[in-house]
Amino acid sequence: MNFRTLFFATLLAGLSLSALSQEKTLTGAQEAFAKLDRALNESYQKARATLPEHLFEQVREEQRNWIEYRDQRAATAARLDGGADEGKEKANPEYWNALAYLTETRIKILRAWTRVDQFSKSWEGVWTDGYGGHLLIAEDEAGNLTFTCSAVRGASYHNGHIAGTAKAYQSTARFSTTAEGEEKETWLTFLQEDDGRLRIIGENTEHFHGARAYFDGRYLRVRELTAEDRKEIADPGF
Repeated sequence: MNFRTLFFATLLAGLSLSALSQEKTLTGAQEAFAKLDRALNESYQKARATLPEHLFEQVREEQRNWIEYRDQRAATAARLDGGADEGKEKANPEYWNALAYLTETRIKILRAWTRVDQFSKSWEGVWTDGYGGHLLIAEDEAGNLTFTCSAVRGASYHNGHIAGTAKAYQSTARFSTTAEGEEKETWLTFLQEDDGRLRIIGENTEHFHGARAYFDGRYLRVRELTAEDRKEIADPGF
C-alpha cells in the first residue's frame, strides 16, 4: 500500500485533496508540486495579514516544523513507494507526489487558521494535526461527542484507529474504554485551547495503534462535517 492509498484509507482523504491524482512522470510531479507550493505561499501570506501577531507567531513556528516533516515524509515515500535509493529520492516521482499531497493538506490548515471562530458548534467538525492525525467529531445538544480518530505516523506508516463517545464539560471532554482482553482502561482527554486548537492526550492507548503511531497532539478544525463524515462517525469500519 503506497503513501497516497494508506492516507486515503485512514480518512485523511476527507480533506478532499486534488493531489490524490498522482503524476507518473518526474516532470509532471514536479510541476504539480510547484503549483501547490505557490498556493501555499499565498495562503501563508494571507494568514500573516489576517491573524493577530501572537497567533501568527505560532503559525510561523508550526510552518518551520512542518517543512522539515514534509521533506522527511516525502523522502520516505520515495524510498518505500517508489523504490528510490537513499540520496536519490528527488529523482523519483513519488517524492514530488508526496510533497504535493502534504502541501495541499498544509494549505487547508493555513486557511483554517483564519477562521477558527467561524464554526456552528463548539466541538463539531473535521480536525487534523497536520502530521497524520485526523479526527471527526459530531456533537449533540447534551454535550455528547461521538468521534472517530485515525492516525498514520512514523517512517513505516504505523497507523491507529479509535472511536466512541466522549462527554464534554465546558472546554474539556473525556472518553474511556477497555479493550477486549485488556485490564487497563484507555483514556482520551480532549482540551479546547485558547487559540482554537483541540489538544488530545491519550493514556494506555497502545492497543489501538502501531508501535510508532499515537493520537496525542494539537488538532485544528478545517471544515464542517458532511453527510459522508457523519456516516463515517456512525460506522467507522474498524
